[in-house]
Amino acid sequence: MTAHTRMALLLFLAVPALAFAGGNRESDTATPDAAEQPADAQDQGQRIEVSDAVARVNGELVSREEFDNVVASNISRYEYQSGQTFNDAQRPGLEQQVLDGLITRTILEQETDRLGITVSDERFNETLGQFKEQFPNDSAYQMALEEQGFTEAEFEQELRRQMVIEELIRSQVYDQIEVTDEDIRGFYDDNPQYFEQPEQVAARHIILTTQDVDDAGREELRAQLEDIRQQIVDGADFAEMAREYSQGPSAENGGDLGTFGRGQMVPEFEQVAFSLDVGEVSDIVETQFGYHIVQVTERIPAQTQSFEDSRDRIQQFLTEEARNRGAQEYVRGLRDTAEVEQLIEIDAPAAPAQAPQGPEVAPAN
Repeated sequence: MTAHTRMALLLFLAVPALAFAGGNRESDTATPDAAEQPADAQDQGQRIEVSDAVARVNGELVSREEFDNVVASNISRYEYQSGQTFNDAQRPGLEQQVLDGLITRTILEQETDRLGITVSDERFNETLGQFKEQFPNDSAYQMALEEQGFTEAEFEQELRRQMVIEELIRSQVYDQIEVTDEDIRGFYDDNPQYFEQPEQVAARHIILTTQDVDDAGREELRAQLEDIRQQIVDGADFAEMAREYSQGPSAENGGDLGTFGRGQMVPEFEQVAFSLDVGEVSDIVETQFGYHIVQVTERIPAQTQSFEDSRDRIQQFLTEEARNRGAQEYVRGLRDTAEVEQLIEIDAPAAPAQAPQGPEVAPAN
């Protein structure tokens, strides 16, 4: 999946429905009367008055209507996703998060305007198409938009808006980042703990589940598994027996559980798995899930991953870390130099807000 598709998915999941009228971005400086403006300018929405704004950003007003819509959408999404009623005691914290997000987004949009950053129709249509491909059909796509409070036109406008901000961050931050071979080697040498791979085993099992089974039923299951185990010991293929008898999700894969280290399985199962030789079949193991027999197919001793094997992973980690840090510093720098005036009062929250945050202000890559 491309970075733009990931961004689009993030947008869909995280950004609430907004007010999209062109008039949402207005300054409070004098402008000609509507009658004197071109027809296309009149179509862009009514001018925002200071009394209808929640903030002024470098002379540009952020509308209360947009602010209210974002707050309401966040609350609605929180209640839909959690199945819980939003706690009004958390509203001041949510409101401040939303206001800060709208202010920051306005600053970023002003910077894209200043630098003349745009996104071509071809690139936009490609990203939109990749996003739509995540849905089985157009009806599912339309339903998903509706659940998030978007019309199709509104979503497309917001997607383009976010893509332009992403392009700003890419051109001003990401393109300036370089992770050198020296950086990669230094991280490897300074952090050996990240490259130590503890002992692991590859194993498969057959499980007969005992949930909601009485004592008599448990005895029958244990006897059945004893018989299965004996057939394997006598030469039956473990994987075939697992496909036929195991009641776990791994049955269709011959009981294969893949490779795992200590701490990844319940203690009773882990203790047996790490005590077996390759090919050996365990006695019956009882866990909270049922009765198992286990066969280890490979033992992997503890080892340290080589630098060459780790190189690409380190480079990706350091690049992502530098991008995140760089984007935060860039946005902070723009905000520090902006003239921002908050035009509404928000009560101090009684406790940290637990609801979803406001709009995304910088896309993830």
